[in-house]
Formats: sequence, C-alpha cells, structure tokens
Amino acid sequence: MSYRLNKTNGELLVELVDGQIDNTSTDITLVGRNYKGFGEFLNENYIKLLENFAKTSAPGNPLTGQLWYDTSEERLKLYDGETFKSAGGAVVSSSQPNLVLGDLWIDSLNNKLYFFDGADLVLVGPNYSDAQGKTGFEAVTVLDTQSQDRTVMFFYIAGTLAGILSTATFVPLVNITGFPLDPDDTSTPRRQKIKLGFNPVSVDFWFRGTAESTSSLIDVNTNETYTVDKFMKTNDDTQTTGGVKIKNLKGLTIGDQTSDYLTLTVSKTTGTSFIDTQISNKDFAIRTRRGNAQDNAFYVDADNKRVGIFTSAPATDFDLTGSARITGNMDIEGNLTVGGDLTYLDVSNLRVEDKNIELGITSDSTLLDDSQMDGAGIIVRVSGNDKTITWEYETDNWTSSNDWDLVSGKSYKIDNVVKLSENRLHNSVIYAEGLVSIGTLLDLEVDNFTFDGSTITVSDPLNISSSGIITINNQKITGVTGPADSDGDTVVANKGYVDTQIDKEPVVTSLDTTGLNNPTNDFNLDGPYNDVKDLLEFLYPASEKENGTVARIVCTSYTGATVSGIDIESTATKSYISVLRDPEDSSTPEEESVVQDINFSTASGVANLSALRAKMEFIVNAGVWQFVRTTPL
Repeated sequence: MSYRLNKTNGELLVELVDGQIDNTSTDITLVGRNYKGFGEFLNENYIKLLENFAKTSAPGNPLTGQLWYDTSEERLKLYDGETFKSAGGAVVSSSQPNLVLGDLWIDSLNNKLYFFDGADLVLVGPNYSDAQGKTGFEAVTVLDTQSQDRTVMFFYIAGTLAGILSTATFVPLVNITGFPLDPDDTSTPRRQKIKLGFNPVSVDFWFRGTAESTSSLIDVNTNETYTVDKFMKTNDDTQTTGGVKIKNLKGLTIGDQTSDYLTLTVSKTTGTSFIDTQISNKDFAIRTRRGNAQDNAFYVDADNKRVGIFTSAPATDFDLTGSARITGNMDIEGNLTVGGDLTYLDVSNLRVEDKNIELGITSDSTLLDDSQMDGAGIIVRVSGNDKTITWEYETDNWTSSNDWDLVSGKSYKIDNVVKLSENRLHNSVIYAEGLVSIGTLLDLEVDNFTFDGSTITVSDPLNISSSGIITINNQKITGVTGPADSDGDTVVANKGYVDTQIDKEPVVTSLDTTGLNNPTNDFNLDGPYNDVKDLLEFLYPASEKENGTVARIVCTSYTGATVSGIDIESTATKSYISVLRDPEDSSTPEEESVVQDINFSTASGVANLSALRAKMEFIVNAGVWQFVRTTPL
C-alpha cells in the first residue's frame, strides 16, 4: 500500500509507491514502505536539513518556505515559491558585496548605509562621509522658555553648525552650542533668539542666485506678490486693469510740459466736484463714437455761454437736436410755444389751472359765429364710431352720440330740482300725460296700501267689511300665529297652536296598583313607579305628547288587606251515590259510597279592607315619560 504524502497546507505532494524512493519531488529523498537500505537516505536527509542544503547552487526541487545556505555569498536564503531571497540582516563590509533585491549594505569604510532595489544601490544615509564630517540638515527638538517643545532643523557643514531653520520665533531654554547670542537681549546671562525662517550662524552668510520673491514686492498683510508688470510707469505710456484712486483734493490735471489744459478737482469746503478748462474761451465737449465718426453729445459754447446736445453750434442757451423725453416733472416758468401740426398729450390725467377751456380761438384771437362753431365739442376717437359731445348749430342743442350713465346715488335735475334718480320718478313730476301702459308693477303704494307681487301690505290695521259672504276660493289660510294672551278668546288660532295646546294638556287618571312592586310596593319609598310608568306609556304614549306635559295619577293599593270570620265548611252540603267495585281477592262485587256533588250557600264573616293611596307625578322629557315624585296620602 503506497504512502500519500501531503504538504503542510494539506495539498498532496506525492503518492509514494511501496519499495520505491522519490528524489525528484523534493531536495530530500522520500523512502517508500519496505525499501531496502532506507537508513542511508534518512541519515543523509537529516544532514541536508542541518546544513540547510549548503552549497554554491540553489536546490533543484525546493518547496515554498525552504531554507538554503548560499556558500558562495555566505548567506541564508528563503524560497518564496518563485525564487530564493536573502533571509539575513545587513551585509557589513568595506567594499560593495554581491547584492540581491532587498539587501542592506553597511559601508564600514565610510560609515554609510545602502539598500539594493534589484537594479540600483541607493544611499540611505548619512549623505556625507566620515572624512567630510556631519553635513546637512538634522531634525532636533528644542525646549523654549515656556517649556514648549519646538521642532527645528539644524544645518551642519563639515561638523560645524551653519544655521537653524524654524517655523516660529522663540527663545531656547538652554543656549545652543555654536549659535550666536541675541544682541538685543538684556538678560544676564544673555540668551539666544531663534526667529521664523532660516537663522544663519554667521552674519556673512549669503543666499546666492535669484529667487522669485526677490524680483517682486510682497504685501505683508495679504501675502500677495506684485511683479514689475503690475506697476504703472511715470516716464512712459502706461495702463492698469484695476481702478485708480487719487487720495488728495488737488485732483487730476491734463496738459503738456508747459501748460495745463484741464483739471478735475474737488472743493475742500463744499465737496463739489469740478471739471475746469484752463485756457480762456475754449469750448468743452463730451464726445461719443458712432462707427468711425465721433459726435459731440454734450457741447459747451464758452464764448456765448450756450449748451448743445448733439449739436456743436447751439443757437440758444440750451439747444437739443432730436427728440426729448422727460420721465420726471418739468416746470416751465416762461411761455411755452409749440410748433408743428399736432400736439400729443400722452398722460393719464390732464390738469388745467384755468376754470374754462376755450375752443375755436383763432391764432389772432378772433371769435367765430354760431354757424362756424357747428359741431364743436369733445370727440373720442375709436376704431369704430367716434364718441362725441358736440354743439349742433341746426338744433341749438348739445348732442351726445351715446347714452348717459350716472353713477349710483346721482340724479337728473331741471332747474336744480331732482326729476329722475336711480330707481325713482320723483314727486316733483306730478303729471305723466299720454301714459298708456305701466307694465308689470313690482310695487304700488296707494296712500297706506301697497301691492307688491302677490303681497298686500298696509301700514295700519287692515279692516275688511262685507255685507255678504267672504269666499277664499277653497284655499288654505296660512301664516296665522298663535293668539296673544290678551286676545286669546277672540283671535283666530292656527292648527299648530291648537295641536300643541292639546298635546300639552295634563294627563289625569287613577290606577289600582295592588300587586305592583317595581321597584317597591311601599308608597313611602316612591312605590311601584316603574310599573305605573309602563301603564302610563301604554295609555298615553310620550311620543304623542309635547315636552313638558305633566301626568298626575292617583294610585290605590290593597296590599296587606285581610278577611276573617267566614265559616266555609258550614256553608257546604254534599250528596253521595253508591257504586259497585270489584274486590281484589273476590269475584263478588261490593257497593261503595262516593261524593256526587257539593253545594255552597252564602257565607258570612268580617272583611278588613284597608286601602293605601298616593299621588304620582310624571313629565315628558325628550319624548319619554320621566318619574318626578310620589306623595303618600
């Protein structure tokens, strides 16, 4: 039976046949069952493991994790599944050894550490040789006078401190060897001061070359850098992309080397801004460009003291060429003369100070006669027929082309007397000659008598007097109210009033409550009012009565009455008859006397009938009889 040999992870390595050896699956010899001379192979396997397969070449059949001592490099290596890698520490030698990926080499001659990345040998440090002495930056923690740790960089050249680089300004608690004292310190003994930035030990230390910040100015507040192209020149043409402010009242002056032509200033006393021309009788213009042409949009004639808008030769004090539009108010203290054929007033409201508007006045103030003023008035132009109020010469009347519509509350008057208002022909109109038809009247008042539709209204009591029968056309008379108390006997009452009065009539009756006991038969404890209420509901249902209807019932009970002294036995007489019967033990029949009839005669005695009486009251509440009280009699 063969051996199934598995690796540590459970994976099958080889199925070893009995009586055989396997020296190809691994670098040791695997011995099968019952193999003759197996002891030699076992012992050699132990030797190989002890030596870690020591030789100059790598084992041929390694397993992952297998160790190999490379005798050529005198180094222990580990197989990672693909190749053997060095498993030891750094190599110390005065010359560069044979290195593999990941090796560290300590150069014992120059006191330097290198690592090999598989292609290049890289210096780890230090970056100076032993002969050069300490050179470069070293990170150091310094305790300041506030007992706070400060991390700085010491800069050495050939073992001598050349400067300190710091991100803050502070005073060391203990003076640093090789660093100068603070010349401004007044303490005794004097202390040192490390400032923000690089602090050279020697005052003769120079930064050689050009730095970007040295060719610019830096704003210490915003840390913004300004290069030479951000400054305006004073001896040549210049420009700026930002705004220009002149922080004095002398303003801006334009001119040549000998004369000033124009100044822009501000008055120190009033704050008024001025644009002044400096040469006498020279005009001033503000120009705009239109294509390749320039127009004088605003022009001042200095000699004649005139201003022109889009004209270079103003003919008046203010001369505007073109149309004008004023969005605000405009006051004209002199006369206004308007030329042209039409005057347009495009306003929401037109206000005229004069009380009168005169029409038909000619240019020389000549007045026209009546025939010449025919059709004068007001004309409202519309897309259809115009709306007019005009004076007509032929009729000598004012004529309107449309109806007149007065607002609510206004009226038509003649000689200041109201004749017609919104819904009334007033009393001042006493005649209506030729009136043929009135139409349907909604309201007619004759003295105190008013007809309105099918309603007749009078302001005083209505008396109907007839010498014959009054017929109501077999219809109902409705709307009759209940009679007032003072006229109750003589006033007509409506059916509802009568029904209500009948339903409100008190219910009065008497009941024999002998044998009734719900909730009790004792009148002193209100008695059997539940039984009485059930009988009352049967006789007079509460749903047929008005709320508030009262029931008064006299109750009589003979509970506890007794009868004594009556001899029932002496009043009874019996008659007998003989009958034959068969004896049980004999065949001979025998006669037997039995009662045939019983007769009673009138009996006498003493009867003690003592009646109990009480008054019970009930009331209808929400359509239900409700018990009120019991009063024993």
